[in-house]
Amino acid sequence: MKKLYFLGPNGTYSESAALKVQKLLKEDVEIIPVSTIAKIVELVNNSNNIAVLPIENSIEGIVRPSVDNIYLSDTLIQAQIDIKIEHCLISKGKKEDIKHIVSHPQALAQCQKYITFNFDDKIELIESTSTAKAFEIIKDKDVSWSAVVSSDLAHKTGFNIIDKNIGDIKDNKTRFVLISKNELNTGKKARTSIVFNTKNESGALLEILLIINKYKLNLVYIESRPSKKVFGEYNFFVDVDRGIDEIQDALSEIQEKCNYYKMIGSYPIFGN
Repeated sequence: MKKLYFLGPNGTYSESAALKVQKLLKEDVEIIPVSTIAKIVELVNNSNNIAVLPIENSIEGIVRPSVDNIYLSDTLIQAQIDIKIEHCLISKGKKEDIKHIVSHPQALAQCQKYITFNFDDKIELIESTSTAKAFEIIKDKDVSWSAVVSSDLAHKTGFNIIDKNIGDIKDNKTRFVLISKNELNTGKKARTSIVFNTKNESGALLEILLIINKYKLNLVYIESRPSKKVFGEYNFFVDVDRGIDEIQDALSEIQEKCNYYKMIGSYPIFGN
């Protein structure tokens, strides 16, 4: 049976994305948590298995380890899965008992206004490797301990749900991608992702943008990252809201202007 890896442990938003992928695929897969993004990409790169990775949050932005590891591998993006992020505060006790809040750094950052408004400056914020790990940390503690976890996990713990949907921005989503070395039949392609670098000279990037404008393409994402090959050299990661079959001419012109070019996926988008 094919394996579907996700960034563990169980109870994370990554598991929610994996469960959604499991329903989308037309084959049985075994869902397996893995501790790091680098390890996930390595496992997929050396097998016929697949994985889901967080790649961008609507508040905190790009997930750099995902972007960097996909670019350096032979894997391709096969689908995008958008997961709504709804943080809950849980504890054994009541709100007035809480002296410690544990969660992943991004979750704590996304709930900063809520924490400031509801607790004084003596509250201790403790970082964990995931929202699910936060629950593991507090489950044997006393009533002064709490955790920010996903809505799904909050309803499974048996703890008191102190407050629901406590994120500072309510329309908070994380974009996950399904990766594989082999082409998967995931549906009609709606978005294409490429990575490239240009000559290190004035106007080089502008030439690429003029091609995108010439073909009236909707550029929905652009990010620069160190190439990890030459000091001072940067790659540009770009997402265009068209399937690859519709933009072959534009991509060919872009490639001609690049020192390095790689197509890293053309794929459907599944919302939540």
